[in-house]
Amino acid sequence: MITKVSKENIIDAAKVYMDSWKESHKNICSAEFIEKHDLNYMIDFLSEKIKNSYLIFISYDNAPEGIVAINPTDEEICLLYVSPEKQGKGVGTKLLDFALSKCVSPYITVLDSNKKAIDFYKKRGFVPAENQAKNNSEKRIFERKYVYQNKNM
Repeated sequence: MITKVSKENIIDAAKVYMDSWKESHKNICSAEFIEKHDLNYMIDFLSEKIKNSYLIFISYDNAPEGIVAINPTDEEICLLYVSPEKQGKGVGTKLLDFALSKCVSPYITVLDSNKKAIDFYKKRGFVPAENQAKNNSEKRIFERKYVYQNKNM
C-alpha cells in the first residue's frame, strides 16, 4: 500500500529515510555528517518539504518499506529511499512507477558517485540531461540531472 505522508505517519517515513540515507551515504559522507541525520533531523526535513508543497508518499507491506517525493512545481522525483532490508525486492521500482504515474515530464538528480542509483534509474528509462556533472560546492559533491524517457515511445 502506498499512502501520502502526514502527521500520523511521518515518523515511519523519517525512520525509513534515516536508515536508507545513512546506508547509501556511508561511503560518501563523513561519519560526523551522517550522525547529524538522526530521526529528529529527518522528521524536520520531511516536514519542511511538506510545508513547501512536496508530495511525499510511503509504502507499507506490514511495516514501512520505502518513501518517494515529488516536487509538483517542476516534477522532480526525489527522496526515493527503501529500507535496507527491503532493497532488491521491487519496492523502489513500485515507488518510482507510482511517482512516474503522477508526472508528465519528470526528472531526478543523482550523485555521480552513487552508481547503484544511477544503474537503477537508467534501467527504468532515465537518461542524463546534461553532458557535465553539476558541482554542488556547498556539499562538495557532483550531481547529475536525469530525465525520464519513456521506453514505450
